[in-house]
Amino acid sequence: MSVHETMNYETKQAIKKALLIQMEEVGFQRVTVKNLALTANINRGTFYIHYQDKFEVMEDLQQELLSGLESYVKKVQPLEAFHTLQNGQLYQPFVVVIHFIKEHATAFRVILGEQGSPDFSKRMKKVFSDNLLEKLSLIQAEVLDPVFRQYFQAFLTSAILGVIQEWLESDDKDFNVEELATIHFRILRFFRHLTSL
Repeated sequence: MSVHETMNYETKQAIKKALLIQMEEVGFQRVTVKNLALTANINRGTFYIHYQDKFEVMEDLQQELLSGLESYVKKVQPLEAFHTLQNGQLYQPFVVVIHFIKEHATAFRVILGEQGSPDFSKRMKKVFSDNLLEKLSLIQAEVLDPVFRQYFQAFLTSAILGVIQEWLESDDKDFNVEELATIHFRILRFFRHLTSL
């Protein structure tokens, strides 16, 4: 990466960080380019070199998070995960997904929150469903049934996202990655025990 490319990258990252700060303070609707530039410590002219408006900054930030998330979620193999769970161990590819979310916890928390973007949770759910449902359909033919698939997708993705959001909004900031992975697997184990009763 050249010096110019590095400077461009760093400026864009500063603008995206400024967006998160402003969203926490005033909510996305009230964010202005003027305040983004002030918070990022740049002038408005520099802002417009990189982005047309705050909506483009938001899209860039969301796309960066979703691309990163997908690169890890697609490595999750549900059958391997269930076998690992049965052996009482944590499934490492899922732990890595949670590590990524923790690394970008502020961004995920703010964008998923009331001051953020209502569309983002749908896009996150799509990442999980696109990468997990096809693999699950190879294990269980029932997932191929369109009606079942529709509702199972809603259940699965809402459950995963719901636990992640609860963790991000938790007052216990020391809640670590392994603990969250354990919670997900304890919930799965709980449902498995219910079905065997």
